[in-house]
Amino acid sequence: MNSLELFRTGRDYIEIAAILGMSVPSVEIEIHRLRSAEKGDTAHEVHAGAEIHRFGRRLKPGTPVNFAGGQRRLGV
Repeated sequence: MNSLELFRTGRDYIEIAAILGMSVPSVEIEIHRLRSAEKGDTAHEVHAGAEIHRFGRRLKPGTPVNFAGGQRRLGV
């Protein structure tokens, strides 16, 4: 009996972890993975090869930078 079947019998993560001899976080991850596989959820695969952009566009030297993340306020 796997963790998803035990979860569906009404047991909580702590009981399932004790029965299977696993840690609670690993039980949660396995249940989530098995439920996603049943639904056919492959959203994580869509972005598997996507390039991660670490830095934004290049700024010219001397350009004022707003570290707060909003638009610059004029005046006050």
